[in-house]
Amino acid sequence: MIQANDVGDVRAVVRVLDLLRELNQNDASAISDLHRKLQLPKATVHRLLATLKSAGFVAVDAGSKTYRLTAKVLELSGGYTERSQLLEVSAPYLRQTTKKIRWPLAIGVLDNFNILVRFSTMPYSPLAVQATTVGHRLGLLESAMGNAYLAHCDEVQREILVETLMTQAQNPKAIQKLFLQKVDITRRQGYGLRLPLRNGESATIAVPIGQGKDILGVLGLTTFGRLMTANLLVSHQRKLEEYAQEILRRISASGTP
Repeated sequence: MIQANDVGDVRAVVRVLDLLRELNQNDASAISDLHRKLQLPKATVHRLLATLKSAGFVAVDAGSKTYRLTAKVLELSGGYTERSQLLEVSAPYLRQTTKKIRWPLAIGVLDNFNILVRFSTMPYSPLAVQATTVGHRLGLLESAMGNAYLAHCDEVQREILVETLMTQAQNPKAIQKLFLQKVDITRRQGYGLRLPLRNGESATIAVPIGQGKDILGVLGLTTFGRLMTANLLVSHQRKLEEYAQEILRRISASGTP
């Protein structure tokens, strides 16, 4: 909770962010311009610029007395990757979608030769098998999300992933054979699929978000195994592909990180 004596500090942070945003709109800005656009006292603008300059984020041209951003500001965006953008764009859209269709949806990304579930709408779905799958690590060969990723990533990445799996296996030839089978089946049916081994277990269908070198992750739907009938699989595949395309469209509209 923000305390009364913290309000001034919070306001200062907001002002700094507004100032950085305004500096980002122009090659160079004078204090008078920043004062007018931000509606802040010139003394305040000067103090904020001096702080940013001492931290290395802003440089001043002595001749024109204008300020500009330095390359150091790139450090502020280093942690914002395509994955960050994927989650930022897809999360609100998928939450809204689940509230409408009722089915639980999830986003998985490649992480250290596994698929890591980074987002799930299970908390918003009456058809969810558990509270959430966020944080779950799924095998590339054993999971629907893993199969979908392997079948649709680019050839170079696929070879690296498979070679790594083979080096970790007791029977590399069996892993290679299973890999070829999984990729072939997934490509032919158009989606990754994990069906329950026993009654009462869950099932998952997954499609890629992007293709080849442009694949960002996978979109999956996990629910009770008995609900994943052949007819529903056809319907789920079509809808998941539509949702994946909409996510890509929204990412494109939001700009490249």
